[in-house]
Amino acid sequence: MPVSVRVGERPEPHAGGVITAGLASAVLFSVAPVVPILSLVATIAPVPLLVQRLRRGLGSALLAALLAAGILAWTFSPGLAMGFVFVLVIPGLLISEAMARGRGLQRGCGWAFSFLAVQIALGLLFAGPEVTPAVLQMFDAFRSPEFLAEMRTRLPAENVDEFAAQAALVYRVMEVVYPAALIIMGALVVLFNAAVLRFYLARRDPGWLEGGEFEGIRWPLGLVVAFVASGLGVAFPPVRPAAYNVLLVVAFFFALQGLAVTAYYAHRLAGPPLLRGALMALVLLNPWAPQILALLGLFDTWLDLRKYAEPPRAEER
Repeated sequence: MPVSVRVGERPEPHAGGVITAGLASAVLFSVAPVVPILSLVATIAPVPLLVQRLRRGLGSALLAALLAAGILAWTFSPGLAMGFVFVLVIPGLLISEAMARGRGLQRGCGWAFSFLAVQIALGLLFAGPEVTPAVLQMFDAFRSPEFLAEMRTRLPAENVDEFAAQAALVYRVMEVVYPAALIIMGALVVLFNAAVLRFYLARRDPGWLEGGEFEGIRWPLGLVVAFVASGLGVAFPPVRPAAYNVLLVVAFFFALQGLAVTAYYAHRLAGPPLLRGALMALVLLNPWAPQILALLGLFDTWLDLRKYAEPPRAEER
């Protein structure tokens, strides 16, 4: 039976567990280059390594990570293996390391996001001319004549024209806010891994979890100041591109706080877990969900909306 290992304990690496975790991680990541439409699956490739860290220690997790990276380098390319290590493995292991040290899942996500954000910032600073075309190329493909011509064979002309206009608008927007988009994508990768790890541990080893960590997210007042300052900066052309990027990132964090408020209320509903999950899905599937959640998170900074879900205190006699 697997044994959870916390900081200070140094178990001997278990060969079977190392091989299994390394192979599972490599297979999950291989989905992206083989079937690009399923690239989302590749983002959870570090989860077997995270579980290995929590159950067998850091040494076993590192051996499994080296095995997975070696398989990917031999099967695909060393460059892809390096991307796997720096974009997924190291941030993922930071999450599990924080948990192993008793800092909690939320703190681990902060460590992982900080590592990714620094990588993105350095990449944009030193390799911006090479990074920018690669990012915009993904959006440019949707407005190419070849792609639109193929769409016209399947859809009415007016629908294709509407799609082309929207694709052109998205491309123009991304030309300005692609740095913020990269930061947000990094944050989503961290959150996705944390959510899958939490789901697994809640059913297999709940002792690692601290209840309601995510539901308690509340950002400091300084984030409101950044939101207001970036909003005002949009009115001044010299700083407008930077202001848009800051505004988008700050709004994303407020949307996370709004989602935490929603999860707090959903968790306290009198009903089965399926009902609470369905409620959260309905919230996220709403086309206006990002805007609504961002405003909810912004107002929660002052109103502390979660206090209204707490049971009334008994009056002292």
